Amino acid sequence: MSQTLKQPRNSTERAGFRVDLQGLRALAVLLVMCYHIWFSKVSGGVDIFLMLSAFFLTSSTARRIARGQRPPLVDGWLHRFSRLIPQAAVVIIGVVIAAWIILPSTRWLELIDQSSASLFYWQNWYLSDHQVDYYAFNTASASPLQHFWSLSVQGQIFILWPLVLAGSALIWKKFFSRHNFAWVAGSAFGAIFIGSLAFSIYITATNQQVAYFHTGARLWEFALGSLLALALPWLSSLPEKIRRFGGWAGLLTVIGSGAVLDVQGQFPGFMALVPTVAAALVIAAPAPRSWTNPSGLLSLSPLVKLGDLSYGMYLWHWPLLVFYLEVSGKQKASFLAGTVLILVSIAASWCATKFIEKPAIAWQASASFSRLIPQSGFKLIAQFAAVAVGLGVASLPVMAWENNVEHRRAMAAAQTATDNPGANATEGWDPSPTSLVLPLATELDSEWQTPGEVCEGAAAPDDERIRFCEQGGTFDGGAPDLVLLGDSHMQHWSAAASAMIEEAGGSWILVYEPGCRYGSDADRVKETCSDFQDAAQDYVADLAPEMVLTTASKTVARPDAMLRSPGEQEILVDNYEAMIQPLLDAGSRVIAMRDTPRYSYSIPECVDSNKDNFANCDGSVGYALNSVNPVEKFLDSRDYGDQVVSLDMTGLLCPEGVCKAVIGNVLTYLDDSHLSKTFVLSAKNQFASSFKEATNWE
Repeated sequence: MSQTLKQPRNSTERAGFRVDLQGLRALAVLLVMCYHIWFSKVSGGVDIFLMLSAFFLTSSTARRIARGQRPPLVDGWLHRFSRLIPQAAVVIIGVVIAAWIILPSTRWLELIDQSSASLFYWQNWYLSDHQVDYYAFNTASASPLQHFWSLSVQGQIFILWPLVLAGSALIWKKFFSRHNFAWVAGSAFGAIFIGSLAFSIYITATNQQVAYFHTGARLWEFALGSLLALALPWLSSLPEKIRRFGGWAGLLTVIGSGAVLDVQGQFPGFMALVPTVAAALVIAAPAPRSWTNPSGLLSLSPLVKLGDLSYGMYLWHWPLLVFYLEVSGKQKASFLAGTVLILVSIAASWCATKFIEKPAIAWQASASFSRLIPQSGFKLIAQFAAVAVGLGVASLPVMAWENNVEHRRAMAAAQTATDNPGANATEGWDPSPTSLVLPLATELDSEWQTPGEVCEGAAAPDDERIRFCEQGGTFDGGAPDLVLLGDSHMQHWSAAASAMIEEAGGSWILVYEPGCRYGSDADRVKETCSDFQDAAQDYVADLAPEMVLTTASKTVARPDAMLRSPGEQEILVDNYEAMIQPLLDAGSRVIAMRDTPRYSYSIPECVDSNKDNFANCDGSVGYALNSVNPVEKFLDSRDYGDQVVSLDMTGLLCPEGVCKAVIGNVLTYLDDSHLSKTFVLSAKNQFASSFKEATNWE
């Protein structure tokens, strides 16, 4: 972003340098900061940065090619990255240290990966790959390195764009040397612009979360900047009144587009043309510093000075905001707190620019190793050293953090069952002070329960609307002994249920759809859920298993608009009776299970923050669940006999009316509502006992 946001101090002394574009950088980054900090949204300023970076790169390279000089490749890459990396490395080091100390360990692995992704310019692809995952953790918690996505896209373009320019120069010299180089390069960038914009519009409409971070969906913004650089001499010949009017209109649009447009939800499709074309109008406006031109406003000394610091301001403001919100426990910054964050970001940028970036640039320009090495050769060596040192130094705390995680894994693996008995903890049991709570908060991704193999043979669903199906145990060609049917709240008991059936020599099937409670008409608003319920009903009825286990009640985590507690809101699944009837008609018994309590916070994160007092993370069963089990109330008003029975595991999770976050040194939950596999496996005997008592099954 350095090429986008700042120039060396002496750049203002070079002929043709536009001071007002320094002010445009500053304005863009201030918009980004204000919208992030005060409005929790994005402004379109980053799109302007991306366009500007290509504008400057193409301008300088095209001038060089037009003079008959070769386009810089290796030296150009080293020049840019030797300026980008020092400040970025400092920010990443600061984020790693702060995150290690401040953030809960549930987020460590993600940030370790993001630290490397940010440092090596593929953060945008990391975020793209992790945006739409039902089982992803902390999707609502912002990463302090999330803003590096734009730097990653820009870094990728800084590698690609010189190749495009070099290829254009080669074609120009061989075939079109009589023509202006701008026509050849403009044709290449025009093709990139059209292809990328078409792709951006398509992928934004079909998968906007991926499109936002996709390099291919952003190429056109860079191509627009390059086309503007090549066309600027022609644009400068247009009447000044037209360019002046366009410049003011563009400046007002740049300032207001973030407030008017849904940047985060509709970009980078055709809507991103609004801020980028607006910035292009500002650049094409008359450059003399007159108050009749936008350049007069943008050339104000404070804006120009902030333009020198804007790269660092962008780097620092986001992690400062994330850590402030984490420490304060607030959802957003107040006006005063936001003002302080902006001032601190400016100060941090000033320090990093003065004491890190400028000395590194000065060293590259002035020092020498030996008279035997030409100055140009040394400069390349110095730039390579700056890149290598920056990457190496920033990698050290990342590796130390990762080693700490591995050490904790080794300690956890060395613990015995007596250190973490879970549901088998006896009264008076006292864990060792050095014993770690399991599962480790860094290992929660492995705590989702899928205990069997993908359904196959006679158990394989023919209907493609059933996406998730597991099977296990001994199949003898007949119907399975047990089918677990429902959503993730049925899935999270599957480790215990499958163990019970397999120990009895039986067979089982788990068929589920995340976020789709079987029998719930309310969940049918999602097409995948509606399809699943219809398909699963037919599938299970055709199987005609001996027993079908379903989740029959529905819990919530928070009070509603009428201030009813979660317990007061617990009800029977709204269309449960009608949906189980075909299963009963097929001869199956239905075990109607009460839902588990839900929390309004992450249990692992709470436990991680309350290592000395896990009780701070416990809940009240009276608050979380209805005083009368909705399943029992339903069965009392029906005459199902023993064909439909109730199963309630509340006593296991909430002994003596307290819903425990940790039982027997084991986390009961892996997030705010799903049980951990480690705990469920520790409770398999208790589950089997309750199941057999409810069903009289042997």
